[in-house]
Amino acid sequence: MRKTIQFSLLLILLPAALLAQGQAPAQPAQQPQAAPAPAQPAVQPPKESPAPAAGAGAGRVAVVDFQKAVVDNSEGKKAQEKFMAEVNKRQKEFEEKQKSLADAQNKLQTQGQALSDTTKADLSRQIDRLNTDLQRMNDDAQKELGDFQQQLFRPIMEQTQKVLQAYSNENGFSVVFDVSSQANSIIYADNVSDITTEIIRRVDANVAKGPAAPATPATRPPAPAPKPAEPPKK
Repeated sequence: MRKTIQFSLLLILLPAALLAQGQAPAQPAQQPQAAPAPAQPAVQPPKESPAPAAGAGAGRVAVVDFQKAVVDNSEGKKAQEKFMAEVNKRQKEFEEKQKSLADAQNKLQTQGQALSDTTKADLSRQIDRLNTDLQRMNDDAQKELGDFQQQLFRPIMEQTQKVLQAYSNENGFSVVFDVSSQANSIIYADNVSDITTEIIRRVDANVAKGPAAPATPATRPPAPAPKPAEPPKK
């Protein structure tokens, strides 16, 4: 009896690995933020940022679910829908190939004694080919879905980080802890210090505004037409 080889698509449904590459805690308003990753430019604090009022923000600490902030804003939801559509398409193709493999294996196992040696050899080659195809599909899916995920979510992540930086500067947060991962070291945090919802709201507000319109150069009135030359006096 031939051994059945089972494969499954190992899918990343949320951009956890992507976020881990680019995220960094917010820094105090008076210190520029270091670049979180080579592909992401450093986010500089606004110039001449007003210092927080005494007792109103100095040394404040907040928490944010950064992954939630990325995928739960309007653009993040659209990106997640596109990503899941591609995942479902790949999964359907994968399952169809698996069914062909299961059918061939079942035929060889249940009808093997009644089949000719040539037919059994053909079925064995078909099973080996389907196993190879499934392995290749699985490997390709890991890379291509990962690349597609980064293409969809990286711009949203960068925009979310800019919003988080600006909001932290504005409110004088010295440190913002990310609680996306279950491995985070936060044991207790007051609900008031969770800024996730506000970050999502501000990201959506920025999207609603759209890109800034380019400055229109001032138009000058047309120069007056030159007067025709007068004929020389006699």
